[in-house]
This record gives sequence, C-alpha cells and structure tokens, in this order.
Amino acid sequence: MALDTNKCMATIVAKIEAQTTVERQVDFLKLHSSYALKAVLGYGMDPGVKWLLPPGTPPYRPLEQSADQEGRFYIECRKLIYFVDSDEGRQVNPLKREQLFIQVLESVDPRDAKLILRMKNRDIRIKPEAIQKAFPKMWEAWGRKDRKSTTSE
Repeated sequence: MALDTNKCMATIVAKIEAQTTVERQVDFLKLHSSYALKAVLGYGMDPGVKWLLPPGTPPYRPLEQSADQEGRFYIECRKLIYFVDSDEGRQVNPLKREQLFIQVLESVDPRDAKLILRMKNRDIRIKPEAIQKAFPKMWEAWGRKDRKSTTSE
C-alpha cells in the first residue's frame, strides 16, 4: 500500500492513539510508517530530545482550514531538527529559531500545527511498547548517546 502524503499527520496520529491495544497500535504504526510519523514519535517521545523553544504556545496565526495544506507536514517536519538540542539547532539564533517555528506552524494544516505543539509539550499518547515493537531500531537508538537521528529506521 502506497503512503498517502496528502493525509493530515494529526489525523493519522489520532487514529493510532485511538487504538486501545498495543497490537493495534503496532499495526497502525507499521501501516502509516513514514519519515514524518517517525519524526512525530522521535521529536515528541524520545526522552533524549530536548526542545530549544520557550514553554507555551507562541503567537501564531493558524491557516484557514480551507487552505488545503494537509500534506505540508511531510515537507516541514524536516525543519524540526532546528528546534531541538542538535548540532543544527544550536547553530540557530534563539530569536530566529522562534520565528522559524512560528513560520512552520503557520504553513501546515491547523491540526498539524496543534500536533507539532503537542510534540513540543510531550503530549503524544502512543504506547511506548507499540513503538518498541513497530520500530525496534528507532527505539534502540533512543537509548544511545551517539545517535544521529531519532527518525531513522
């Protein structure tokens, strides 16, 4: 089954979170496996990821729902590296980082903007055991200090 990159990532994550068993979450994680989903998991759940943004919700203007930007998250998620404690993130001036973060929030589907804020606030409700079973290499990398990316598998 080909990955539908036109789907709102927040919708996919909500479907996974709605599954009541680890096995069902594993099935949905594998079904929707993508760089973008692994970015949600890595940046939103990896205990080694530290966000370099101030707490709370920044002042941003969500897109109109009619803007039809459901697939935009798949492009913008590659910029998340600049908002966390990483080689790339530490090179960005804090003010510029916050401005870039707001630009990302304003460029994606409003549901995905809320998902990004949930990631920043560590509010992704997918069972850790499901991630461990669905993506064991990614899970193992979360425990290593020498990891390069939390999204590779």
